[in-house]
Amino acid sequence: MEKTRVKPEALVGCEGFGVYGPTARIGSVEEVRTDSRNGRPRFLLVRAGLLGSWLVHVPVDQIDAVDVAARRLELRPGGLLAGPRA
Repeated sequence: MEKTRVKPEALVGCEGFGVYGPTARIGSVEEVRTDSRNGRPRFLLVRAGLLGSWLVHVPVDQIDAVDVAARRLELRPGGLLAGPRA
């Protein structure tokens, strides 16, 4: 997969893209939420879980790479998937 660093503008229109962590698919992008002041993507709503029963808010700074041709987003290592912080 050819990776490019993600700019928030690159996430416009990525509804339906698969979202992947370091080892597995997390879910798919249901909606891109934008900042009301500047219109730039702020976070993604990701449908996750075995039956797609969870709706997870993923800040755009957690996206490490996007592959438009494959309709795939990769989350950065650590961060969101690292678990709760003490």
